[in-house]
Amino acid sequence: MISELWIENVRSLVSRELKFSPGINVVGGPNGCGKTTVLESAHLLSQGFSFRARDLKEMISWNADEFILRGNFEDAGRSTARGIRMGRRTCEVRENGESLKSVAALFGNLPAVVMQPSDIELLRGAPDVRRRWLDEILCFRSAANATTLRNYRRILQQRNQWLRQFKREGSATGGEELFLVLTDQLADLGAKLWAARIELSKEISPIITGYYRKLSNGIDEITCAYKSSILKELDALDGAEFLDDFGLDQAASSTSGSADCLASDSGELSDGSVDENALREAYRRKLSGLEYAEKIQGITLSGPHKDDLGVRIGDVEMRSSGSQGQCRCAAIAMRFAAVDVASRYLNKPILLLDDVFAELDVNRRDAVAALIRQKQCQVIIATPEPEELPFKSDTTIII
Repeated sequence: MISELWIENVRSLVSRELKFSPGINVVGGPNGCGKTTVLESAHLLSQGFSFRARDLKEMISWNADEFILRGNFEDAGRSTARGIRMGRRTCEVRENGESLKSVAALFGNLPAVVMQPSDIELLRGAPDVRRRWLDEILCFRSAANATTLRNYRRILQQRNQWLRQFKREGSATGGEELFLVLTDQLADLGAKLWAARIELSKEISPIITGYYRKLSNGIDEITCAYKSSILKELDALDGAEFLDDFGLDQAASSTSGSADCLASDSGELSDGSVDENALREAYRRKLSGLEYAEKIQGITLSGPHKDDLGVRIGDVEMRSSGSQGQCRCAAIAMRFAAVDVASRYLNKPILLLDDVFAELDVNRRDAVAALIRQKQCQVIIATPEPEELPFKSDTTIII
């Protein structure tokens, strides 16, 4: 849990000191007063990134040169003090008095999960929204996954730089030898990332289905399946067997446009794990077949960075056919799945709720409230109407 939070020059909040209890904390006040900024600040200190800003400098108050955040966290009797000083040109990050290399170094030990109205984009938005969500909880499972993801993005960026230069000039620094090295590294890291995502999708898919069933009172069902834009030339029988293992069908594959459902040459290994070697070799073949097109277009055309998590209600994709209520329920189910993954592999996360009850009907509000109480996490809720919440708070803070 986070016990204390000091905020200075973060968006509209010039100077605030806040104290939280272990249970349910309500942050109230009119719209625009800075309630969401409190959640954002707690999330940044916990996770090492903002759920609102890509560039943390956006969080600096318009008339200030820097913002300062400090927080005290309690975990099983251990205390952790974290601080961030973000200027227009400088950034200083500390944990228990020790300097860290970057804000991202805060990620990993003190998880937080945020729920907000814009989560509907998890269903309605582009594939990259779902990939970011998937990768965030992928890193909850293992620090090795975070390293794989970081290295994959770095090699992908270098390979794309090579391809862009080749497109412009007909040749690129390092020549074909460097291109082959980057391609080989991308295939290796891509297979690792792909295997990790598949394992994660197998774990969370039934969890999401179960939460959605509770939130919808069993009126309808959703299913989740990992989809990829690569490995199109796989053996049909092996592919069909693998798709069946993941609860997919050929119809799902045909309706995904350029995003074919995931498959591998040999499916799963005898112990149920993903055959990473098969994924690596299939990806290498795919990249080899795309080399000419990639040099013409100047970009890597295939890989985990093109993947998606398909969420279906019945036989149709929720992205195009789900109602507002169905999509909101599915998004909340996905966030609760993230809570479960964090609790299993790290610690119970801080649950940050940004006015999530406003657009839910009475039955769904009660169902969400019941799940929140069941999780027994520390909860911080931002709402303009604390009296309308479906439960009592332990601490109320008015901004």
